[in-house]
Amino acid sequence: MMQKVVSAIEETFMDFPFIKQAVRIDETENTVKYRLVVEEDLFVQVYVNVATDTTGFVLVNKGQRIYGRDAIDGRWHRHRFENPLSHDFSSEGSKKVSLREFLAEVQEILEREKLL
Repeated sequence: MMQKVVSAIEETFMDFPFIKQAVRIDETENTVKYRLVVEEDLFVQVYVNVATDTTGFVLVNKGQRIYGRDAIDGRWHRHRFENPLSHDFSSEGSKKVSLREFLAEVQEILEREKLL
């Protein structure tokens, strides 16, 4: 199961040229964590735990989350760019997203905020 998750992550990030490098930080029988590097202090962290149905996609800039989407026990929420500490459970905030969809959102944010 984890090999399928790892393969999907590695195949997906290559479709986004703004990601310069993918670093697998940790992997266990049920979990994997990646850092998708945009710049030295700007990256997307990807965490998946197949045993607990937990997923975390986080855009980090200078050590701070600036955007994210998480699923805990399969229940999704968003951390909006405008207020990344809040939990958005609106219909848009609670929709399930794939890594590809999240990276498209990240690209839009990075372009809008002139971080690319």
